[in-house]
Amino acid sequence: MDNFSTNTECFVNWLEKNAKIEVSPKIKIKDLRSDSQGRGIVAIQKVKKDEVLFEIPRTSVLNITTSKLVRDYPWLEEKFLNEMESWEGLIICILYEMEVLKEKSQWAPYFNVWNRPKDMNTLIFWNEKELELLQPSLVLERMGRKEAKEMYEGILKMIEQIGGKLADVAVHFEFDDFAYIASIILSYSFDMEMHDNNADESEEDSEEEPESNRYLKSMIPLADTLNADTSKFNANLTYDSGSLKMVAVKDIGMNEQVYNVYGEHPNSEILRRYGYVEWDGSKHDFGEVLLKDIVDVLKETLNASPQFLESCIAILRTNTTIQDLLEGEDIVLNSYECYFDGESVPQSIVFVQTLTILCQIPGLSEMNGKILEIQVERVIKKCLQLIEGSRVTENYHTTWKRCITKRLEKYSLKKIDLFKPPSEKDLLTDEDLRGLMAQRVLKSEVESLRACENSAGKNYKIIPDQKLLANILKSKPTTSEESAAKRPCIRK
Repeated sequence: MDNFSTNTECFVNWLEKNAKIEVSPKIKIKDLRSDSQGRGIVAIQKVKKDEVLFEIPRTSVLNITTSKLVRDYPWLEEKFLNEMESWEGLIICILYEMEVLKEKSQWAPYFNVWNRPKDMNTLIFWNEKELELLQPSLVLERMGRKEAKEMYEGILKMIEQIGGKLADVAVHFEFDDFAYIASIILSYSFDMEMHDNNADESEEDSEEEPESNRYLKSMIPLADTLNADTSKFNANLTYDSGSLKMVAVKDIGMNEQVYNVYGEHPNSEILRRYGYVEWDGSKHDFGEVLLKDIVDVLKETLNASPQFLESCIAILRTNTTIQDLLEGEDIVLNSYECYFDGESVPQSIVFVQTLTILCQIPGLSEMNGKILEIQVERVIKKCLQLIEGSRVTENYHTTWKRCITKRLEKYSLKKIDLFKPPSEKDLLTDEDLRGLMAQRVLKSEVESLRACENSAGKNYKIIPDQKLLANILKSKPTTSEESAAKRPCIRK
């Protein structure tokens, strides 16, 4: 029996005898390495919707309130709860349990089934050459290496304050060790609601959530053994005062894998957080159009000057009247999400429609200061009314399509279109696997961008720009010919 199987067997025994986790006889942990899924849970009998698959006592969950570290150093609990981020405290607790207590830790058999660094594909473990394969995806900007370095340095200072055996261990606690524990937490932790045992029944029965309720990053044995899939998920973790229950949300057939869902994430985020991709694509995939793409298209097609666009964007960012109209929602973003189902974020519609009209108002680019602000306020108000009536203008539609085209030009489309997911028979090196995962992420983004190219035509009635311009300028077009002659059009 190899170490993988031995560790699984010890973990299963620990679940029942030590962790006191009640597991349904209808499920079993299976070795799914042949499918590149590590361990998973499979139904060995039919499971009905709403059946409890397993129940975990809160005492078996590892977080900053249950770790032995806070029992050995009681002053830490208040510090962890009130002064530090849940992430930082949990990293220190795991380090204490794994490297100070070792086999004496309550969770030692649980640690033994965690992936080793060599088996992890979260982006923090990718080298620069591998990361380059993800260009031009913006997931590279969300990796947070700088923030991770800062957290690591803060944790070292905290460990120095704690002292004792933990400080001795920390002498050899390198950034790579920190990255491993942080990746385990990122990949497998749950945000578990703290339960106030002193809360009275009236508070518990109230529909409003008590202000004292908090969520802690927590490692939940067995719950994190489930693989996840945005399309196939059939189980969900629920919470009550004394335990956590994994419940079937639909019927599960015999030999069918039990899947959780980690959230509404696109493939890029699934790869960044969890180190895998959904080969058929995530239900929540999206691509992103950059603010720079939009500005460049407006400069090219409506002869808008960079200074004029910068002035309008600054007003949209800071004007208090506009903020009130938008109910505090910022429409000037660094990028705008375009979803696989053909929907784009509402901010993109308001932003592009507003700028498209502003660029067409005669003489507006010569104005500045308060006069320009008043005009921008007036235009966005009219554009909001237009969009709320499920209408957009012709030049908005053309501008948006060109913005997506400009973004797609950054991708190697021929290579992406030829992508094929690996089969079970493929013998892949780690480098090959990461290359394919990168291609799947890029394919997800390209498919999403393409789905949104004609979103205006599908979701809105398209009207002539002059109709809205006439409303804004308080004048009506004369004949259709005169309107066409006066209307600034996007250049072909």
